[in-house]
Amino acid sequence: MNAIKESRVVWIMILAYFIFFGVFTSLRHYNFQTQAWDMAIFSQTLWNTIHGKIMFNSLEEVKGPYNHLAIHMRPFMFLLAPGYALFPSPYFLLIIQTLALALGAWPIYLLAKKILPPGSQPLILTAGYLLYPSLHWVNTFDFHEIAFFIPLFLAALYFLEIKKWGWMGLFLTLAASTKEDASLIVLFVGIYLLIKKSNSLIWFTKERKIGLAIILLSTFYFLLSTEVIMPALGGGLLRLDRYAALGNNSSEIIGNLIRHPSLLAQTILTGNKIEYLFWVFLPVAFLPFFSWQSLILLIPGILENTLTGFQPQFDGLYQYDAVIIGGIFIGTIYGLKRILIRFPNKKILAGRILIGAIILGFLVRSPINPLFFPAAIFKSNPQ
Repeated sequence: MNAIKESRVVWIMILAYFIFFGVFTSLRHYNFQTQAWDMAIFSQTLWNTIHGKIMFNSLEEVKGPYNHLAIHMRPFMFLLAPGYALFPSPYFLLIIQTLALALGAWPIYLLAKKILPPGSQPLILTAGYLLYPSLHWVNTFDFHEIAFFIPLFLAALYFLEIKKWGWMGLFLTLAASTKEDASLIVLFVGIYLLIKKSNSLIWFTKERKIGLAIILLSTFYFLLSTEVIMPALGGGLLRLDRYAALGNNSSEIIGNLIRHPSLLAQTILTGNKIEYLFWVFLPVAFLPFFSWQSLILLIPGILENTLTGFQPQFDGLYQYDAVIIGGIFIGTIYGLKRILIRFPNKKILAGRILIGAIILGFLVRSPINPLFFPAAIFKSNPQ
């Protein structure tokens, strides 16, 4: 298949995903299956913003402050406000979120096309992303700002690979703006650049200088958000109660993990969290584990979801996997590259194994799998 035909297939897949999930999520909202927490929070916050009450809502007042940025630092929401002003409806949020997630397939295809040897693997990986169960749960479970992190992060890593540093910086900045903790994942992109293999004999290369700048700027942004802006608005980093088993505050949690390394294993290596990690990596045939450098990108997201005692974060059924999906597919591409380099005659076998893993993951874990399809969203109900 030539490049033009292949790219058309990719865009057909993207369009099919967008149409299906656009209809699916809209019907779900139409039949009263969305939640006040968080669908109504985002909708009301943007409604108030376009009417002069910047980032305010009444729903989060039960937690103290009701300026949304006091609870979660999400300046990316300002970019959605003009669209919401034109289409002031929750359906706008559901549709724009679906469009963003669908478009995440394009940088995956471009990166796979650049990294992998000629063959069908880029198309397989693109389909794997669009069929990935965690992506479906992020898309299905109402609207969340962190969903936009996925395509922005993937685009940034593509531009990193082709050394378009300005575009990489723009997309990393946008990715960090989706939520205060997203900046920690961006920070690890800086670490990734520091350790990424370079052909230069000079250690302090341009890539590593950029990596160091990313680390410093991400740290500054995170501290500015959580220690200055959010407290000034009456809030702060409020979700540490989910990590209470490790300590009462961030410094105590970090100190306990450093002094007691076994605590890390004891917290993560439980039955339900191992099961969670199994289902996260199965649909990509565990390929990220063949690229240790790419695993760096997964550290903050995996720790965030497995160190907590809050079960929805490691159920894989909500929006929380948005912080790892991009890293998983970056790792999958580089892991597959390493496999194909080591076993060049096993390209067809590798493709079949990946296809099998994609299909199995979809059938077992996706909320739209044909075996247990939620047909109720197409039917009227008492509400």
